[in-house]
Amino acid sequence: MKFNILFLFFSLIFTTKSFAHPHSFIDMQVTPEIKEHQFVGLAFTWKMDPMTSADIAYELKNSKEDEPKWRAQAAAIMANILAQNYFTDFYSQGKKIAFQTLPSNYRLQRDGLQLIFSFTAQLKHPIPVEGANIEFMTYDPTFFVSMTYPDQKALHSAKVPKTQCKITLHEPDVTDELRFYAYSLDIDQSPEEDETLGLQFAQKVKIQCQ
Repeated sequence: MKFNILFLFFSLIFTTKSFAHPHSFIDMQVTPEIKEHQFVGLAFTWKMDPMTSADIAYELKNSKEDEPKWRAQAAAIMANILAQNYFTDFYSQGKKIAFQTLPSNYRLQRDGLQLIFSFTAQLKHPIPVEGANIEFMTYDPTFFVSMTYPDQKALHSAKVPKTQCKITLHEPDVTDELRFYAYSLDIDQSPEEDETLGLQFAQKVKIQCQ
């Protein structure tokens, strides 16, 4: 079985209630970055569930954000995200667009019992705002980790010209049969070889501009 890279990194210790996909949960927020009338990247904020946060924070113990151990943990998380191309498929006018190899910034923070990881993925080639037709999805292909936007408010559009563009969140059309299959997988199981399970549960963000 092929193990998911996020699953390996988090080194999760699951209870008996966790014998179903997904095993970990991330609430996301995103802000499209615009400079000089061009889309240049996506600023993400990922809030990890308390169990996942506890497993990662255990290694940090009483470390603070400005200490080497904390910075090393943040760098390790970022390295794993980079290895999977930010877990994000980005399209402009129906054509897949690549991100730059390195983020412009990243940060690991505490928020009560949860950890928050934020970073900005920059596009290799900026996209003009005028006439933009953008779609992107952020997901774990094997669905070990559920990565979702809680609602439309998680799409921060302050930098997007509202009179020119519309940003919307689209939920996946998941059948009961597919949902049952996902939830029936044990902790040590992966979906079938093509690993498209996560894609079928992925939300889609659309940005359409005049």
